[in-house]
Amino acid sequence: MKKYALLIILLFGQYTIYAQIMALDTIWVKRYGWAYKDGMAGTDLILQFIYPNGKDSIAQHLQEDITKRFFKSNELLSLDESCKALLENSFEDMWIGMPILTYLYRYSAVKTVNNKILNYIIYHDQIVGCGNGTRSYSYCYSLLTGDRMTIDSLFSKSAQSKVIRLLETRKDDQGKQRMIDLPMHLNNFILLPKGLIFIFNPYEISCGADGEFRYTVKFSEIKNFLKPQAIGYFFE
Repeated sequence: MKKYALLIILLFGQYTIYAQIMALDTIWVKRYGWAYKDGMAGTDLILQFIYPNGKDSIAQHLQEDITKRFFKSNELLSLDESCKALLENSFEDMWIGMPILTYLYRYSAVKTVNNKILNYIIYHDQIVGCGNGTRSYSYCYSLLTGDRMTIDSLFSKSAQSKVIRLLETRKDDQGKQRMIDLPMHLNNFILLPKGLIFIFNPYEISCGADGEFRYTVKFSEIKNFLKPQAIGYFFE
């Protein structure tokens, strides 16, 4: 009986951890014509930031990492300082001669899988006069450890090459054909119960006008490529 009681306690404790992690808060930030440095006025900022609000160590670790990724910062700052740093960083890739007036819209979404995986997806829309469009960045986390899962967590290096060759045999989910070879990185992905969605942003594998490319692969297609410990994240 003691063994069964201990098992029940452990299961309940694990459920509590999940419940805390799954509790989410949303922060909205709207600032119009907000100048962040001399000579760079007229910047608009709209943010929707979703983050886990649990008090356990896993949730806290997730919140810290997600906050840094959303605000493109290497350290935790106050909300006002985070917004200022984000605006400054958003201009790093501006072309010389591009208009100063910039509209920045950044929001996030969360998708969970089997109480084991949290997909944190950041959408970033920045217009600097050349129609770059929206970019999507997905970060996958294990709810068992709070650590980020990369492509190396799922596949060995040789298996990653096989996945890339698989993607190269097809058009994307909307029937678009890439213009150049796929890059040798696959870390921008969403983990679903029955497969993976790989994301390539504008200009990565085609011209900017083609927008985002997404390739969905079924679990049955990659099952033999996965590391043994990764198979448990999916189900057929």
